[in-house]
Amino acid sequence: MDISALSEPNFSPAEWINTNYKKYVEENVKQGGEKTASAFIQSYVAKLQLYVQQVNYAVEESSQQVVSSMPRIAKEAATLQRDVQELQEKMLAMRQEVAAVQDETGECMATLERLNTLQSKLQAAKESLQESDGWGNLLAELEDGFERNDLKGICEKLTALQKSLQAQEQLAGHAERLTQVEDFKNRLEALASPNVVQCFAESNLEQAQHYADIFDSIQRLPQLQQYYRAVQKNVLQQQWKQTLEQQQQQHFLSLYYDQLLEHCQRQVKWCSQLFSGDQTQPFLVLAELLPALQPARDVHILQLLKTSNERLELLSAFAQANHSFVLHLNSSLEQSHIILPEHLKRQLGEAIFEYFHKFVQQYPRLEETQLSTQVDRLLSNQATPSDAVRHLVDSTRKLYEWLYEACTRCSVITSDLALCKLITLLNGIFKRQLENFGRTQRQLSLSLGSPKTENWSLLQYTMSQLQCLADFQMQLNQFEQNLHTRLDALDGKLGKSTDRHIITIYQTLDQATSKQLINSIKDYQQKKTEASETLGIFPQIYATLKTHLTETHEITLSVLLQPIEVHLSQIRPPAVDGNNMASSGIDMPSFSFAPQESITQIGQYLLTLPQHLEPLLLSPSPLLKQALELCNIKYTQAIPCADVLLSLVVEQCCLLYQAQILQIKSLPSSAATQLSVDIEYLSSVLEELGLSINQQLSQILTLLKAAPDQYLALSAGCEPRLVTAIRQMRNIISTQ
Repeated sequence: MDISALSEPNFSPAEWINTNYKKYVEENVKQGGEKTASAFIQSYVAKLQLYVQQVNYAVEESSQQVVSSMPRIAKEAATLQRDVQELQEKMLAMRQEVAAVQDETGECMATLERLNTLQSKLQAAKESLQESDGWGNLLAELEDGFERNDLKGICEKLTALQKSLQAQEQLAGHAERLTQVEDFKNRLEALASPNVVQCFAESNLEQAQHYADIFDSIQRLPQLQQYYRAVQKNVLQQQWKQTLEQQQQQHFLSLYYDQLLEHCQRQVKWCSQLFSGDQTQPFLVLAELLPALQPARDVHILQLLKTSNERLELLSAFAQANHSFVLHLNSSLEQSHIILPEHLKRQLGEAIFEYFHKFVQQYPRLEETQLSTQVDRLLSNQATPSDAVRHLVDSTRKLYEWLYEACTRCSVITSDLALCKLITLLNGIFKRQLENFGRTQRQLSLSLGSPKTENWSLLQYTMSQLQCLADFQMQLNQFEQNLHTRLDALDGKLGKSTDRHIITIYQTLDQATSKQLINSIKDYQQKKTEASETLGIFPQIYATLKTHLTETHEITLSVLLQPIEVHLSQIRPPAVDGNNMASSGIDMPSFSFAPQESITQIGQYLLTLPQHLEPLLLSPSPLLKQALELCNIKYTQAIPCADVLLSLVVEQCCLLYQAQILQIKSLPSSAATQLSVDIEYLSSVLEELGLSINQQLSQILTLLKAAPDQYLALSAGCEPRLVTAIRQMRNIISTQ
């Protein structure tokens, strides 16, 4: 039986009993004994009882030993407590003794420190006197070295002189000796400078490293770097003059920038070997060279602009040269893993772009001149309305082509820094183009009723005008979206200009200009948020467009209403004839009256209108549909545009007919009957068209048909104005 399993932390009684039972059964099988469960239980219970007895005996024996040892343990604990108290008392006494010793020896330690300080000063004075004794010898050796032009010897003696000067810092006359050392450095620099310039001009790395060691030993390595930059700037200045002499007007700047890039790439490795890993010197050369070029870049460009008729193209070429140069420069820095200091990066950006800011400021004026010249070519008077409308279509297409080209130039020349100013001048350009629409609109209006122009042709022209206006507005909306996209991009670039590791033109903006530009962009973004129907950049242009759309639609209605107006103008009350039965008081039945010819002509005209309108408006183009919806909200209904226009014509026709009737001063009974017949005829014609006369005309019909004695009763619910007017026409005496 495995008793050790009872002490395991994961002891399971059931598992332990099952395991032992299996072992018991296997052993009995091998021995040929019985394998009953009762036998197993008796055997293991007996063993467990024996084990428990052994455990109880061991526990009892351990308890007796503990009890017998308790007095001894208590005695030892008391002894240990007394020892601890004695130790604490000894430590307190020792602390007091140490404090007393510190008080006694404190003055001695301070004295020793003062003595040590004096000793150090005396030692320094001794060394200073020793160096002072050798100062004169060093001066003499230096003078001898200068007479022999021994640069190496001079450098060694000057290094020793510097160390001697440091040792003599405690002696009087240190300032005079310091001046002497600086004079010797100046003489050494003057002696070495011709050879330094020569080796830099020849790119002799071995000689340059020799002089770098000399200048480094006399702590004048920055002066050596100045010699390097002066030589390189002189070389590059000569290349600039040669480039200008090549008469490459549009490409002189890009050619020179290519030379600078090649020179810079060669010098980066050379300077890294010469100045112990310093790779910034070639870039510092560029930063110092470009603003000092003679003649200056802006001066030469101004001369070219004065003699050129393609000024914007020239500026685009020069701006592209600037950006291409910066792009390659940034790429070179990235490939070489060179991170320029922030001040040098800004200085280099200003050196490249600062001269061009004056052209950025001049750009809007040049762009306005070019756009105005182009738009002037569009302002031509056309002989016929059809030519005028076709001209509008072509001029709209050309205008937006020119505008997108202008935006491209703005991006290329100014990196969109002049975009807000460009937007301002574009308002004037759009207004001039809208004058074209107004001129064509007046021409269409003047053609109304002209014998040279048929109404149906004029209707087509007005529809084309509406479509052209909608096209203009759609393209204006797309153009505004493009401008907003560019404004957002510009806002992001201005905000990140100081955080980026590359050189950009945005870093060269002064704080005031940058803030003003950001505020202008925010203003446009705010207007976009507040605007409901536009994007907030050209709200006045949209308002003018809406006016032109409305007026052109009114001209369209006038074209369709003109024949109706002609026929209505011929309507007169029948003349009173003494022989007429109606004038003698005999009432004729209304069915004996026929509609007047003018009314039948109006009816026939209205019935023929659908066949003229449907070809134009049965399936209108999206642009024409959009234009009509802007003119009148009824066009947004789910019915054909031709039906809407027909309903508007009928509505105006009823108003005109009503006004014509109300102009009649006197209306005999027979004339009233005739008018009611005419109105009923018109009503039946409109019913065939799916329409009806308006409420006022219907009330006039009721009032015309009412008998004089029933007039008051039948006029109930009619407009008082109409009731009074018809009563006066019919000369009905009021009973009120």
